[in-house]
This record gives sequence, structure tokens and C-alpha cells, in this order.
Amino acid sequence: MSRIISTIVCSLLMLGSSAQGLDSTMALAQRLFKQNQFEQAIYFYERARFFSPQELEAPILFKMGECYRQSDQAETSLAYFDRAYFNSRDEKLKQEALLAKVQSLIQLKDFNLALAEIYAANPQEPLLQQRFHFYEGLCHYTQMNFEQSYHSFIAAAGADSSKVKELVSLYSDTSALFRPRPGLAKKLSFFLPGLGQFYAGDYRNGFNSLALNAAFIALTINVGLTYSTFDALLAVFPWLQRYYIGGTDKAKLIAKDKLLKNRQEFFLEVLEILENEKATASPEL
Repeated sequence: MSRIISTIVCSLLMLGSSAQGLDSTMALAQRLFKQNQFEQAIYFYERARFFSPQELEAPILFKMGECYRQSDQAETSLAYFDRAYFNSRDEKLKQEALLAKVQSLIQLKDFNLALAEIYAANPQEPLLQQRFHFYEGLCHYTQMNFEQSYHSFIAAAGADSSKVKELVSLYSDTSALFRPRPGLAKKLSFFLPGLGQFYAGDYRNGFNSLALNAAFIALTINVGLTYSTFDALLAVFPWLQRYYIGGTDKAKLIAKDKLLKNRQEFFLEVLEILENEKATASPEL
């Protein structure tokens, strides 16, 4: 009888010690996570998972996935979010894990798969629905499906009529999302050196290209008149051709950079309207 009692007492002491150890390990992991020390946090989350009851398995897996995602290991994080999703009985945690997986896929620039996960989601809470719609809009925007991004961002605004109104106003003029056209800039510079740069709004490079090509044309004519056409073609024309063709390529590049900047600025305006996701979104267009 005494042996049975001592066994029970020892078991209770071990359980109490394990619970205390789990609590302290989880607290340390959480503190490291908040301090952005993700590698160390993963170590202690893994230790906590080893001692944790079944109901804590999914939340710990989710936090480990977040550690990997926020330490630029998005691909590794996917498996943890999947495991958190399938191990959880809490529907909210399941949807949070799915949303975190979407964020990882966006980091990996796999926008089509991210959209597939979004369409498979079934969030019940309005705020969670809005977050899914936001990332849906982000995927469409990055893929240059601007019309679809508009509808997604409107849904992300929810019942906030002031945000909806601002988005409608912003999207009423989307010309900046399509201009300047890089191909047109190159063609314009073929027609007249510097014209493509002027079209893209880079007047300094436009004047430089125009002046430089004009100087080489004048030099080519001068050498041809002073010496011979052959000398002009041999000595000067290759330089003229180089700067002429180079100017057209540069016009295209300038227009492309300007177009990208326009799209980034437009998206920043969307973020300013939808402030709730401002801190977590950073698309590369």
C-alpha cells in the first residue's frame, strides 16, 4: 500500500514539474519571439512542443511557422502552417494558419497558389474576411490585374463607407498604372533622340541624349566635309550609332522604372486607406 501511495506522489510531483517547465519554456519562447530572436525562439518552442498536451500542438506549430516566415524562411514555414491547420480544432486558428500560409506564398511570389489558398478559406469573422480580401487584392495587383484588385480592396474595406469612398475615388483614374509605356518610349527615341526620355518625364536625360546625338551628327558631317565620307563613317559614325541605340534603350529603361514607381505609389495610397494591413504588406511589383 505504501508503495502505491509513494508512486502516486512521485507521479504528481513529476506532472507538476513538467507543467512548470512547460510554462517557463513557453514564456521564454514567447519573449524571444517578441524580441525577433526567431532562431532561439524556435528551439524553445520545439522543447515546449515535446512536453505539451495535444491541445497546444497546433498553437505551437503556428508560432514556429511564424518564426520561420519572419526570419525569411518562408518555404520552411509552409509545412508548419499546414500542420497547425490540420492539428487544430479551433476554427479561428485554422483560418489564421491559412492566412499565414498565404503571406508566406506571397513572400515566395507564388501568387497563383496564394490565391488558391485564399479561395479555399472560409473565415467567419468579418475582420478575418477583410484580411483575406486584402491579400487577394495584393495578389491581383502584383499580377497587374488591377480591375480585380479594385474589387478585392473594396471588400477589404468592409463596412467602412469612408474607406470605400476613398478607394472608389483613387481607382477612378488608373492612367498612372499604365504610363509611361516603355515600348513607346523606345520608339520615340528612335524617331528623335531624347524624345522617349521627355515622354517618361526625365528631362535632364532627354536633353543630354539630344545634345550628345546632335554633337555626334555635327561631328560626322564636319569630318565628312573636311576629309571624306569614308573617314566620317569609319571614325565617327560608330560612336554616333552607339549613343543613338544606347539612348533608345535607356529611354525604355527610364520609362519602365517610372511605370514601376507609379504603381508602387498607387499601392501605397491603397495602404494608407486600408491602414489595418499597412504594417504587414510589402509587395514587389
